[in-house]
Amino acid sequence: MEELVEIVVDGRSLAVSKSTIVLQALRDHGIDIPALCYYPSLEAYGSCGLCMVEIWSTVIWKPRHACLLEVEDGLQIKTATPRLQRLRAWIAQILLHGRPFHNSEIEGLLLKLVQDETADGQVLSGSTTEGCILCGLCIRMCRKIGKDRLTYLGRGKNLRIGLVPGAGNKASCGNCCACRNICPMGFISPDAEHAFKARLYKE
Repeated sequence: MEELVEIVVDGRSLAVSKSTIVLQALRDHGIDIPALCYYPSLEAYGSCGLCMVEIWSTVIWKPRHACLLEVEDGLQIKTATPRLQRLRAWIAQILLHGRPFHNSEIEGLLLKLVQDETADGQVLSGSTTEGCILCGLCIRMCRKIGKDRLTYLGRGKNLRIGLVPGAGNKASCGNCCACRNICPMGFISPDAEHAFKARLYKE
């Protein structure tokens, strides 16, 4: 039988599986927390930052990534405080640097997070990865299925995702579509070879 523990979310007690993470536990109870870099069957990474919640820690409330937080008995959580709304709006502004996106629904979500918290709804401009938010889902999925053809390249403002060439500098990529199907922004179309122009090695 599945072991349950009790957590308190926004003042409400919930019985959740001890073997799950906070983000999934919240979603299982109909509490919608935005998260673009999370997928249940993949290891959590916490790159998008939108799933921030506050947890009670001895004397103060601390912001934490819900996708990286393990459930434990008695855990107290807040999901919609003014501080969290400001954090999500700031994070959404950063993610919107990657516009334009193929997925208009996700772009609309990010814009709403900014506009709900910012008086003029202004979004910062400038992008080095147009159409991609560097969430890393494609890299983790490619690794999980055993191909391991995608990797991060560069750092800071130059961070990007590149395709590792195969034998003879030819990338045997594009047939499984696993990365394309998991990309939240619809960026990988029709496949990773076309989406990621950067290469790990010079050809």
